[in-house]
Amino acid sequence: MRREKYYNPKVEPAGFRHYIPVLQTVEKGGQLYTLSSIRQYENASIVQLLVDWDEQQEPEQTIQLIDESYECQIRGTRGSNGHESSTFIVTPPLPEDIQGFDFVFTQYEDVFEEKPTGWAVTIHG
Repeated sequence: MRREKYYNPKVEPAGFRHYIPVLQTVEKGGQLYTLSSIRQYENASIVQLLVDWDEQQEPEQTIQLIDESYECQIRGTRGSNGHESSTFIVTPPLPEDIQGFDFVFTQYEDVFEEKPTGWAVTIHG
């Protein structure tokens, strides 16, 4: 059976508390990866990742947030030439103080996250 998490119900964030501004950027492979902010809810956190690149180049990867101690579901990705924005729902909610917390965005060959390609970007909180 494929990864069980795909059969779990999707968490809908409820009880908005506040924003945590992050604004940390890492450059890798000619692309900028920016963790802009985290929206804190009572039952989850929403992480916003922005990717920017030269419009003449195609983005090289799709990314998903993975961490062993948190359940991470991609909520959606939108973009246009040279820009992409991805939103992730993270449960349980992330800590209020994210200093020292690493956000690891990993590329997989398939949608079931079974075959990592070895490519990853880490953004420090």
